[in-house]
Amino acid sequence: MNKKCIGCGSTLQSINISKEGFVKSSVIDNADYCERCFKIKHYGEYSVLDKKIDFQGLIRNINSDSLASIVFLIDVLNINENIKSYINKFKNKKYILITKRDILPKSLKDKKIIEYIKNQTNAQDVMFISSVKNYNIDEFLNKIEKDNVRRLYIVGFTNSGKSTFINHILSSKSMKPVVTTSNIPNTTANYITIKINPKLTIVDTPGFIDKNAIYNFLDYNKLIKLYPKKEIRVKTFQVRPNYSVVVNDILRIDNISNKTNSFSFYMNDKLRYEKVKIKNDKLKTLPNLEKTLEEKTDVLINGLGFIRITKESQIKIYTLDTNLIEIRKSMI
Repeated sequence: MNKKCIGCGSTLQSINISKEGFVKSSVIDNADYCERCFKIKHYGEYSVLDKKIDFQGLIRNINSDSLASIVFLIDVLNINENIKSYINKFKNKKYILITKRDILPKSLKDKKIIEYIKNQTNAQDVMFISSVKNYNIDEFLNKIEKDNVRRLYIVGFTNSGKSTFINHILSSKSMKPVVTTSNIPNTTANYITIKINPKLTIVDTPGFIDKNAIYNFLDYNKLIKLYPKKEIRVKTFQVRPNYSVVVNDILRIDNISNKTNSFSFYMNDKLRYEKVKIKNDKLKTLPNLEKTLEEKTDVLINGLGFIRITKESQIKIYTLDTNLIEIRKSMI
């Protein structure tokens, strides 16, 4: 039987260093991790796995498993149309977990966002979790035990917190956390099956990749600086007509209407925010588009977070690619 990396699920091999699962022949007999996962885990050396994953086939396989339930993890700062469409592809019993509750301001109420998710999908079991704060994870485990779940597939997009969630479950069961965690695509290369107890098996799956997410446009060293590590302090600006807010070197939003508006940034507050006059040329070479907003609206920058705009307005948005931008009715 082929031995698999316990971190990413790849079959261990010592033939091709450029393929998944590579480990030197001198240590392969005793290796638990492939060389790539070992370097991520111990040295923080990250590399993107060049492997095409058949996500539609993955969904078909799960849907055909009569014992399967799924838990779909969603990053709270990145609730977009693509995620909703993927949730609705699954026919199994499903649970939706909105992750990273610890980074949202405590003043926000869970209920409104949960209702938003329920209204956008065909799922009814929706809750917030935080693997860092152990928020609601015990409640979720009690829920699936009560529902007599036998095989639970962990699914979601890159950076939704799947691997951290699984490792937290393992720790709570006095088992060794083994799944490799990172913010880059394709960290998990194949199914990883873990038997929790005689009644429950969990299966980690490769994270779905959103081609319109910001991680496709930045290298890893820049990317990790974008993600908040703790509770964010929402940055709110009163933006007069012909003024703009610039964020690092990746985002600019102009108020091109004739009324003052409020822009609240639900993203990493450690980024560099600057209000400038619209005639300032910062980031004006980036791709851009104009939007007319008719109500309280969220402007989502996929993979970065969102900006809540409180009044009807006309705006111009500059970012790395206009496909990163999504407009939705305000979620909060």
